[in-house]
Amino acid sequence: MSVPFCVPSDHRVVATRQWGRVRGLTLAPEGLAQGRREFLWFQPGFYVAMGHVEHRADCTNLYPSGDFFKLHFRMSGHSRVGQAATPHSQDVMPLTLSTLVQPRDSYKEEHFSAGERERSLTICCSRDFLREELGLAEVLDADDPISPYLCRGRPFELRQFPLRPEQIELVDALLDAPASDPYRGLFVESRASALLHSFLSCIAQEEPEQAHADMPGAELARMVELKRHLDANLGEVIELAPLAREHGMTERRLARSFRKVYGKTVSEYLSDVRMKRARLMLALSQASVTEVAFRVGYGHVANFSTAFKRTFGVSPQTMRKDLLADAPRHRAAQGGMGD
Repeated sequence: MSVPFCVPSDHRVVATRQWGRVRGLTLAPEGLAQGRREFLWFQPGFYVAMGHVEHRADCTNLYPSGDFFKLHFRMSGHSRVGQAATPHSQDVMPLTLSTLVQPRDSYKEEHFSAGERERSLTICCSRDFLREELGLAEVLDADDPISPYLCRGRPFELRQFPLRPEQIELVDALLDAPASDPYRGLFVESRASALLHSFLSCIAQEEPEQAHADMPGAELARMVELKRHLDANLGEVIELAPLAREHGMTERRLARSFRKVYGKTVSEYLSDVRMKRARLMLALSQASVTEVAFRVGYGHVANFSTAFKRTFGVSPQTMRKDLLADAPRHRAAQGGMGD
């Protein structure tokens, strides 16, 4: 299978796969490293590389430029990256997003020390893809990370920013997704597009390094983990004190950090998600209003009904009646579309 990009040195092809127009390539590192790297390309000028590699000895990989703009999402593992044959290099740290502009016909050199466990994802975009598919202008802003690539002729440039919470969740979903998924190509392309949108939206609205720049990466990771815990335990009584102890923080700091990252207090977030979950259950399940209340963490139906009406303007019972009344019309409309 021919590939439209350059693969890292010291790797061998172990598998190829195709999902319609989406093609995939899996590589295994040679030497003492263990793990895999997977490449999926979706259309000319747009592909993704994912890495799960344990480096058991010091190693250095060389990557030809390929003339792409690269977004590298590093979840774990530390490395040093620079242009080959030059004395300068930079640290790439966990929970960071790096942007790379690499001159044509140059090589990126990346060094990992023994013991590093790399977990990462890289999105690569060509100029034609960015201009013609996404409609990007020649210059977005005087100092944004992508203009040096669009303008051509710029030197090797690596910039690094803290990952945003939504980016962490998207990358985790991609790296943890089962390789056996028969619709893997569709899944990876949709999440990669969401990550690219997150980056472009960020540079359009604010400098990426300003997003939680004063929050340590470990603390940001704790907030992402806390949100996952909340989402998975909506039916339970949530108390901040034990959660704060579990995450090695004071209750006050946990509350302040969560609000800074998600724009809501923990109680506001819980109320919002519980109401959305309840509305979905009323629409899609046969559970009674009492059962729905208990499943989303309310011990008293009256309290649940009051909160629901405050959020949506109608009672749970009225919401369910309205949803049931709309269902036949919705099915009829779907049937009509097929005629």
